[in-house]
Amino acid sequence: MMTEQINSKPATHFKTGPTDGSDWKPGHPLSVGGCMIMLCEEGSLEITVNSRKFTMKDGSMAFVVFDMVAIPVKISDNFRAKFIELDFESAQNAFFLVTSNRFWEQVYTYPVFKLRRSLRDITSRWFSTLDWIKTNCSEITAQETLRREVENFMLVMAEKVESYLGSLDSNPPKNRAWAIINEFLGLVNHYYTNRHDVAFYADKLNITPNYLNIIAKKNLGITAKEQINLQLAIVVKMLLDTTDLTVKEIAERLHYNDPSYLCRIFRKQTGLSPLQFRNKLRTNPDLTTEPPV
Repeated sequence: MMTEQINSKPATHFKTGPTDGSDWKPGHPLSVGGCMIMLCEEGSLEITVNSRKFTMKDGSMAFVVFDMVAIPVKISDNFRAKFIELDFESAQNAFFLVTSNRFWEQVYTYPVFKLRRSLRDITSRWFSTLDWIKTNCSEITAQETLRREVENFMLVMAEKVESYLGSLDSNPPKNRAWAIINEFLGLVNHYYTNRHDVAFYADKLNITPNYLNIIAKKNLGITAKEQINLQLAIVVKMLLDTTDLTVKEIAERLHYNDPSYLCRIFRKQTGLSPLQFRNKLRTNPDLTTEPPV
């Protein structure tokens, strides 16, 4: 089972250790506060991320961010992995440093990917270093050192992605609006099941709904309401794929009194009704594989 080896104290921002997936429930989303980086060392894990299916095997890495919906589907008996999980604030701070467009495109397109052998060995040793730090250092020193380790690891990975795939346009500047939007995405990931109104999120962020829509359009390319609907569509896709819930039951789970309204949102996002999507998915499953990074 997932082993948290850092003492549970208010100042703890990182969890790290081994996991065999025994405390995950297939068909239910992983609870990721900010970000989880995981390296599979044995066995396999079938997982959907934002309704797309991936398979983790020996040497595969998963990079799961707070605004992704990650659902374990099937876990082998011999599955073993190393992980580090960041809380929301620590993840935000680390993400602020990584300006590579290509890196983020890679993470969101292929959150599960196979590492080249050289990177796999280095990454495995990196996780071993994290274990040594948290076991042999005071909590204050461990937390500060883990923060630096994660930030450095992400910067190195971003450079490797760009050297392998090439840069993608110019890297964007990070500003206050960018930070607000990332906090908005984290709030949507936390509250999407029962809060669908822009005003709720704007109030949480201490800004007006109009301003939230403006900066969402500028940074995401869509309005805040469209982002909420997009998140809901992702969850509906996942439930249609991994469960036999009816459309009415899905609507109830997402706190919609009118299933037809949820169906209209889903059709606008996908071009299909929920039942059409389920039938298409089950007749043409899509297991996605990405070449090694």
